[in-house]
Amino acid sequence: MDVDLVPRPRRLDVRSGTVTWRSPLRIAVEAQRYSVAQVFADDLRGAIGWRVEIVAFDAPADLLLRTVDDCGEEGYRLTVDDTATIDASTPAGLSYGLSVLRQLGPASLFGDGAVVETIALPRVFIDDGPSYSWRGVHLDVARHFLDVATVCRLIDQIAVHRLNHLHLHLNDDQGWRIEIPTWPFLTQVGAYRRSTPIGHERDQLDDHVAHGGFYDARDIATIRQHAARRFVHIVPEIDLPGHAQAAIAAYPSLGNLDDPLEVWTRWGISEHVLNVSEEALGFADDVVRHVADLFPGSPVHIGGDECPTTEWSSSTAAAEVMVEHGFTDVAQLQGLFTSRLTEWLLAHGHEVVAWDEVMDAGADARVVIAAWRSSGMAVQAAQSGHDVIMAPMQFLYFDWLNAEGADEPVALAPLPFCTPWEKVYRFSVIPPGLDASLHHRVRGAQAQLWTEYIATRDHLDYMAFPRLAAFSEVVWGTKTSEAEFRPRLTAHLSRLEAMGVRYRAVDQPS
Repeated sequence: MDVDLVPRPRRLDVRSGTVTWRSPLRIAVEAQRYSVAQVFADDLRGAIGWRVEIVAFDAPADLLLRTVDDCGEEGYRLTVDDTATIDASTPAGLSYGLSVLRQLGPASLFGDGAVVETIALPRVFIDDGPSYSWRGVHLDVARHFLDVATVCRLIDQIAVHRLNHLHLHLNDDQGWRIEIPTWPFLTQVGAYRRSTPIGHERDQLDDHVAHGGFYDARDIATIRQHAARRFVHIVPEIDLPGHAQAAIAAYPSLGNLDDPLEVWTRWGISEHVLNVSEEALGFADDVVRHVADLFPGSPVHIGGDECPTTEWSSSTAAAEVMVEHGFTDVAQLQGLFTSRLTEWLLAHGHEVVAWDEVMDAGADARVVIAAWRSSGMAVQAAQSGHDVIMAPMQFLYFDWLNAEGADEPVALAPLPFCTPWEKVYRFSVIPPGLDASLHHRVRGAQAQLWTEYIATRDHLDYMAFPRLAAFSEVVWGTKTSEAEFRPRLTAHLSRLEAMGVRYRAVDQPS
């Protein structure tokens, strides 16, 4: 019996024979782990209609979930025998073991409403756990707003692949996506643009259709609760002081010009950034603190990338601030935002994450750097004392083309900017050239789904998969070779189909 698991476990022993399950299925579990078993029971009930009974820990059962001390933070041991057992030290480990157990069954276990009378599971022993603690996916909901159901659906998809962070990019020049009650125009004005580009920027084509939307506190609570059930950590991002045109459209006094702006209707990088007045710095404080309070205990991403300095260079007020702080380079002004936000977040129990440009203004070493411009930026960050999340665009920007064919849908950049799944699978989480003494600085990696050209759920699927499947094995730390992975990936597509994922087809090897 073939066992095609994605991502591949650290150790898999396939034994002779199978075990047959049928409804009602009995799961024995300690009372404090009941909620983990309940999620698995709900999944089975929804997929194949089985009745699942969660019974006392010492009762007869088909599946036994046990808490042990030696599996690590996210590790697990799974044995499929006459009674299947999953041992783990944490609820997350148990959840991952249950996810793998689903993969041992038919693809219908990932579907909705199938009729299945029996399930034959291969007898196996699996001892598994991840190599990296940060296994993330970034979703840009600013360029195109995606509703709560779509976000929760993506959470389900990445959890199947044992990925554990979802980074939500909540604001940009083209839209503000989270309600801040003390700044109501952010969503009344900043959440809506009058038109959207179609095709590449050089084509100068627009749809002339209004686009917008935002999440209120109830939406955020729904997303957080759904993610918690799947052991996915939500990482909110407020990207300032650049990428701020939507905020300035809502509150013109935050900008550097006298003329009013609209929410931007182009892609790319707007030259319009926050000014460096106490009002603008206080605005950033207010917004980030409110968002952090909606995500208690979560890491908070404070952006910091692609901040043009043209407006600051020609601003008398900015020049006065530079003199006040003894700055010699206008780019140092960005550090005013980074340092203030960092200090408050750290003091209130939040880790701080930022894009690698914040190092240019001397970011606090406690800031975790998301290295996106290149793997070399990750080396620089680690050498400077930062922990690092690998996110290099050359491998992990899934808004790039899936393939070189002329029939691929429009992506952020034209050829040669192309990232097929094979290239993703070749990615190294440890950046080349990083001294072994600094490998511990690398938390893991994160794949980016920027949405300039991703406007629908189906297109999101197409750009995410199968690349996220390949990425999951890389960041779990068990990749082998493309030749070995390809048949497992091909088998895995049936699970994606059952989940309703509109993935891009896997090309035959040339």
